Amino acid sequence: MNEQFYDSHEQGEKLYPTVAVVGRPNVGKSTLFNRILNKKIAVVDDRPGVTRDRNYMDAEWAGSRFVIIDTGGMVPQSKEKMEQEINRQVDIAVNEADVVLFLVAADVEPTDLDVEIARRLRKLCSQKLVLAVNKTESPSADAAALSYWNLGLGEPINISALHGKGVGDLLDKIVEKANAVEKIADKLDYAVKIAVVGRPNAGKSSLVNKILAGRHASDAPRLIVSELPGTTRDSIDSNFDFNGKLIKLIDTAGLRKKARVNDDVEYYCNLRSLGSIARCDVAVLLVDTARKLSEQDMKIVNQIKDERKNLIICWNKWDIIEKDGKTFDSLVKATKNEYKDLENIPMLSISALTGQRVLDLLRMSLKINASSKAKLPASEFEDKFFTWTRRNPHPYIVGEEVRFLGIKQQAASYPHFVIFCTNPKRVSQDYVRYIKNRIYSSYGFTGAFIVLDFKGPGRKGAKTREDFSEI
Repeated sequence: MNEQFYDSHEQGEKLYPTVAVVGRPNVGKSTLFNRILNKKIAVVDDRPGVTRDRNYMDAEWAGSRFVIIDTGGMVPQSKEKMEQEINRQVDIAVNEADVVLFLVAADVEPTDLDVEIARRLRKLCSQKLVLAVNKTESPSADAAALSYWNLGLGEPINISALHGKGVGDLLDKIVEKANAVEKIADKLDYAVKIAVVGRPNAGKSSLVNKILAGRHASDAPRLIVSELPGTTRDSIDSNFDFNGKLIKLIDTAGLRKKARVNDDVEYYCNLRSLGSIARCDVAVLLVDTARKLSEQDMKIVNQIKDERKNLIICWNKWDIIEKDGKTFDSLVKATKNEYKDLENIPMLSISALTGQRVLDLLRMSLKINASSKAKLPASEFEDKFFTWTRRNPHPYIVGEEVRFLGIKQQAASYPHFVIFCTNPKRVSQDYVRYIKNRIYSSYGFTGAFIVLDFKGPGRKGAKTREDFSEI
């Protein structure tokens, strides 16, 4: 079958209306974004340029749902490479949006940037514009906001994103415009949610761009890619269809060592990346092929494991290294020998630049997510379990014999099993690995971290061996 993947917009999927928040740097776009969502999603900082990519989130006001898009600060006609990329991202958001919220700030009168952006928006989207003046906390600021009538965009709505003043009136206006858009929302049923994680500059945004390339009206990549580490600061969600299956793709800021997180923005970005792991089904850990798997990579693995998520390790930039037919097999063998936790974790060699094996990654993610939720036939599974324990009994412990009484699969989105036995605290680590390996080999939970809880018979609240469940 000729496989393809494409953006859901192009296939006529019925979506919620979209609202893009645009404006020059440091007018409070991300603060307003967080205020509307009533939680801290966008990274907020006093310095301009903190938001660089487009950030999409579901929002609701007065029973009406919409998608709000946070964007980077526009600097039209700038020759600075990063600012040009941000301008391009804003243009894409404006083209996609049903309502464009142009945010300015009352702490100054209209700047040359405000005038230039207003001129640009009048040409692009005059019918879907809403003008809001932020930072109108004081009566004098309210008076200063009158100067924004001169932009020729109609009546401005005075707000304070920081304190919430006027935000309700603004949302009423946005919903009024959004409701005029004839789009009916269907509940999105994702076949898999994939988070792309890894250290800074591993190629995460390049991989996401390769997957998403060519499906937006502008035919431009959604995420900003730079050779500088730390270019992606927020987690970005993108939906697309792959062979009839809806996938959510989450690109994240690079996870850095805590010792190096000496900046508030980086601190929140690290939290955001960890939150992305919590929201995904499958985490794709991207590793630069030129480097070995590091201690920091393994900390990311442990976070994925703690969150009970599935894992694929991708060695990126495979196209630029010298190799032969045995190079990858040797790399995988050496890695799994060094890190026993990765014994049942699949690994791929890919190139985010050329697209090498990117489709294999999507197919593997779908397969792993489906298999991790598989419900095993209870009777057959228990029979196999007793066969394993008879063939290889637990080592004998004088006076504290470990005798197995049964096993039961728990209802969960990951493979979770409770084993009933005598003396659960005495189950050895080696035996835990033995049972897990038998389950992997018999039922193929490749990519998942199997969780085993050991419980004693009888009394409610009997002691468990949960400390061994993560081995």
